[in-house]
Amino acid sequence: LKFMNQSCDARGTAGMPGASDFKVKDLVYVPCEGKEVPFLAGLVQQIEGSEAVIQVADEQLRFPLGELRRRFKRDDGATCDDNTSLVHLNDATILENLKARHEADDIYTYTASVLLAVNPYKDVNGLYGESQCKRYRGKHIGALPPHPYAIADTAYRALVRDRKNQGFIISGESGAGKTETAKIVMEYLGYVSGSTNQKTEQIQRRVQQAQPILESFGNAVTMRNNNSSRFGKYNRVFFDETGTLVDASVTTYLLESSRVVVHAKRERTYHCFYEMLRGLPDEKLSKLQLQRDKLYLLLGSEPTDSQDDPVQEMQWHAQFKERDAKLFQHLCSALSTVGFSDEEIDSIFQVLAGLVHLGDLSNAEKDEGDEAATVQLDDQILDKASQLLGMDAAELGAALRRRKVRIQHAGRESLHEVPRTTSQFRHALHSLIKALYKRLFERLVQRINSSFGEWRQAPEEDDQWHQIGILDIYGFERLQRNSFEQLCINLANERLQQYFVENVLVAEQELYKREALPWVGLPLPDSTPVVTAIVQTFKTLDEYSQQLAKGFEKTSDESFCQKTVEDSQKDTQRKEVLRPLKMSNKRGSKAGMGLAMNEGFVVKHYAGLVEYNTKGWLDKNNDRLLVECEELICDSNLPFVASLGESDGGKVPFRSISKKYCADLENLLETLNTCHLHYIRCFKPNECQKPAIFHETLVMDQLVQCGTIELVKIMHDGYPNRCPFNEIVKRFRDLLPESFQRYGMRTFIEALMLAYDVPKEEWALGMSRLFLKAGQLKALEDMRTEGAEADPERLRQIVHDIIRKKWLRANHAIQLVNYLPRFLSALRTARAARTLCTRALLIGRLQPMLTAAREKLRLRAQAARRRLRGAVWTARLSVKLMQQAKSNRRERLVNAVYLRWLLHKRLQPAIQGARKRLIALEVKREAERRREEERRAAEEKRRHEEEMERMKEQLRKEYEEKERKLAEAAAEAKRQEEEQAQRAAEAQAQQEAELRRVKEELEAKKSEEAHRAEALVNDVPSPCRNSPSRQSTTAERETSAEPETGVSASEVKELRERVRKMEENERELMSKELQFKEMQERIQRMEEMMEEKQNQTREEMMRLLQKQPQANLRNFYSEPGAHEGLQMTPPRDRGDRDCRDRDRGDRRRLSTASIATNCTVDTVTVDRERRKSNVHQQKLMWKEHREILMTDLYSPDMFDLPRNPRTRRSSVRGDPLQSLEEDSKRFSKVGR
Repeated sequence: LKFMNQSCDARGTAGMPGASDFKVKDLVYVPCEGKEVPFLAGLVQQIEGSEAVIQVADEQLRFPLGELRRRFKRDDGATCDDNTSLVHLNDATILENLKARHEADDIYTYTASVLLAVNPYKDVNGLYGESQCKRYRGKHIGALPPHPYAIADTAYRALVRDRKNQGFIISGESGAGKTETAKIVMEYLGYVSGSTNQKTEQIQRRVQQAQPILESFGNAVTMRNNNSSRFGKYNRVFFDETGTLVDASVTTYLLESSRVVVHAKRERTYHCFYEMLRGLPDEKLSKLQLQRDKLYLLLGSEPTDSQDDPVQEMQWHAQFKERDAKLFQHLCSALSTVGFSDEEIDSIFQVLAGLVHLGDLSNAEKDEGDEAATVQLDDQILDKASQLLGMDAAELGAALRRRKVRIQHAGRESLHEVPRTTSQFRHALHSLIKALYKRLFERLVQRINSSFGEWRQAPEEDDQWHQIGILDIYGFERLQRNSFEQLCINLANERLQQYFVENVLVAEQELYKREALPWVGLPLPDSTPVVTAIVQTFKTLDEYSQQLAKGFEKTSDESFCQKTVEDSQKDTQRKEVLRPLKMSNKRGSKAGMGLAMNEGFVVKHYAGLVEYNTKGWLDKNNDRLLVECEELICDSNLPFVASLGESDGGKVPFRSISKKYCADLENLLETLNTCHLHYIRCFKPNECQKPAIFHETLVMDQLVQCGTIELVKIMHDGYPNRCPFNEIVKRFRDLLPESFQRYGMRTFIEALMLAYDVPKEEWALGMSRLFLKAGQLKALEDMRTEGAEADPERLRQIVHDIIRKKWLRANHAIQLVNYLPRFLSALRTARAARTLCTRALLIGRLQPMLTAAREKLRLRAQAARRRLRGAVWTARLSVKLMQQAKSNRRERLVNAVYLRWLLHKRLQPAIQGARKRLIALEVKREAERRREEERRAAEEKRRHEEEMERMKEQLRKEYEEKERKLAEAAAEAKRQEEEQAQRAAEAQAQQEAELRRVKEELEAKKSEEAHRAEALVNDVPSPCRNSPSRQSTTAERETSAEPETGVSASEVKELRERVRKMEENERELMSKELQFKEMQERIQRMEEMMEEKQNQTREEMMRLLQKQPQANLRNFYSEPGAHEGLQMTPPRDRGDRDCRDRDRGDRRRLSTASIATNCTVDTVTVDRERRKSNVHQQKLMWKEHREILMTDLYSPDMFDLPRNPRTRRSSVRGDPLQSLEEDSKRFSKVGR
């Protein structure tokens, strides 16, 4: 607490207030130039004016007071977790605090909300893991020691609570630990989001496994870092409203493709090549024709001296063997996790092996003395490379040895092949290798992103996803040889540094100004001139690169460099940023000594001066591959390699890399603008990458370059904590009595600060916020937690001061009210006087100007008249000259006609030969066009056949569905037929029973009538009139009124009629039985006919399918003759009329006997009614059979059966074929 709460009044940083308030015996730091440490500890011995005598070790030195930094002696060895809590804030104390924490393995330090991370180059026990993640979860920054987990937890909770995107900017030099820090943040985000389901778990695993793939194919060993990222990446993880991980993506920027073909000594190309040689089994290596311990040209460094020993280089590479073998296993596991199959993994390594063999062709040369000679290539190596890449060896060798040149002639164009020079050959070879590797890397990134999409589920309308982005981009680079890639990298760092200044430092100062706080602004770095100079350089580079791609021979890297330097010197701002190289290099490096005036320039970055070598920039800026090489990739017989080609490679010869990079950078900054950013600054403590070594000068340079010093100054001199008035009143209401609640928020807060003796310099009231120094808000929170109470005497004094202030304010208000009317009256009077003076002055000044203007108009009119006369004379002269020109033109035309006739006579043979060649060329083109048309016709025929097969399959399925429905209809018809047969059998049984009863009655009546007839016959007299019996009988009848037998003639007649009727009924019953049998046979024939019709329909459908798949279905539904023999109306029953005719004949025949019979007509009436009943039953039976037939004709899957019976009868009463045709038309409309 003593260390934290000491006074901060006197600060010893140059340019800060109090820098000259030094006294004798003060502890200070003095700058030390040219030594290993930037500052030395000293003691003020004497002050003489603006200088001081400092005791440094055993000697006394004199320094200006403005260069001294205050120092605080820490006897207990305590350090500060937050640099803003230092007693004396300056660059020396910050450096000393970081060094002390690094020695104690406290590698993380806060600077307000910015985390500073110093790479320990070793594993710190207990610093990471699930237990630490659990410890930091839900804790605010400052509650626990500084850690990336705390920053990540803050970002995650802000995303879930505020529904706003979050972002991390992890920056630092190469080797500072940016990649590892990004992985630590990703690890915590995966932990805190939880594994609630299989989808979340799979996304977490793939996010974690994507990093080994990107590191193997995008990281390399450099002089400053053994795992340097040679590309920038922006990882994004998406969360839903509940904070569950739902998606992820990776965006990469500017892979350093030139490292594939060339790298400096004691450096390596990308890890994947070495991991492949160390990790692949021997059988696969032999299949790829590789040797495990051979140092291939692509993998070794570029020789810079003839004395370079390959053995030493092999020994240097041997130190990475174990690590490469281990990382290869991680790489294969990661590739399998993200969804690559074994075949795809083998294809990737096959492409890498092909690139290794292509690299062995780099040392090929040609005889420069022989212009017709070509580069001599090793055929064995060429065969290996072409075999692995799926290319033709002859075509690959021809593309590397020769280049095609188009020569324009008058009216034609010719194509020639010219041998490449050695430099041109290497450029073509390196371009092919770089393009293949770059596209392979992009394909891997694309596949990683698509692997996340396999588990992606689109958010619903009311469920919006939010993201946390992690930017891991290359740090500022200043190498021995700085090229195009280094300029792009440093441009990104310049933009991000300016973004940091604008969004953190400037925003902090603007907040103080808006809140009306007494703040003196600090001078902040502005990288706008540097960015403008680099962007203009890229525009010039695009112009020259495009000219080179179009074949301008005078375009070169030297002319581009000269143009860039000349343009920068013409601009006042750019000439201070971009300068030409000096004639002599004081640094004495080999790279610098080899640069000429037009081979590079110097750029003044925020981190220092950097010399850039412009050699090869025009080719590096073109993302297009040579046309010959692009065709080789597209024509590869290996599908994976062919997929890396670009089909439109020859259409546009130039595509700018710098332009795309700048556009991606702008998109990145726009994305960051939508996020609440969190900053992590990484530092490398030493160049040798070893633990427990802290080079103060190196760390100090990084502190200055990343803007940490300016941030700490603002945070410490300013107010790190700021809270709105309403929040302070709500949180600390209980610290003051209730009587203070009646005051306004501003008065309440001021009373709160005074009541608890918060120093005046530690807080300030703004327009809407309370601003506190570091530690004061925590002190208030502690007092609120402990239930502290203010001193009553102090509270009474505060109330007295509040009343006094209100009285003074009221008095000032009254005075202001009295003063304002007088002030406004005087103000209006002064304004009117100024207006009158202004008008008088204007009139006095405008009168001479008006007179002068009138004179000027008069002179202009006079001059116009003179010009008109001159124009007339000029026109006359022009006419004369035109006539003379026409005569001259006529003479030239005669000469030209003569010359044309002469040329025509002499050039006629050449023209005829050219026409013949043109005709031959047209014939060739016509043949090619015909072949193309045949190919297209074959392709169209193939597509038509596929469409026919598809239609056949569709019709087959429809036919099977029809068959199924027909089978169901047949089953239903059979069931109804059985029911009808059963009902007919029951009716027949009833009829047979009735017939037996009638027969029995007839038999009884017959026997009775026979007895009566016999008796009657015996009593009948002789028919002869003269016979005695007849006469006696007649007499007896005449004399007797009653006969002897008692039977009258009418009864005999009736009896005979009844006998006849019985016989007739018997015959009628026999005929009905025959009709019933005939009806059954007819129904059976109709069923057979329907089955036959179905077979015919099936055969017709199969025939149509074979002949024309798209035949109209109505053709076989309305086939003529298909329904012959179908009777849709019942046959007319003539039985009733015949019976009536027979009745009349019988009556005529029995008219004589009916006189003697006494039979009644009741029997005839009963028989007629029974006959009508039988006919009615026959009609009902026919109606049922007709409904069955209608059901068969109207299939349910084609169209509906008419509901109205009359409509159904009318639909089939006419021609059956016409009815079916109408139904098929209606079915076709329904189908469409």
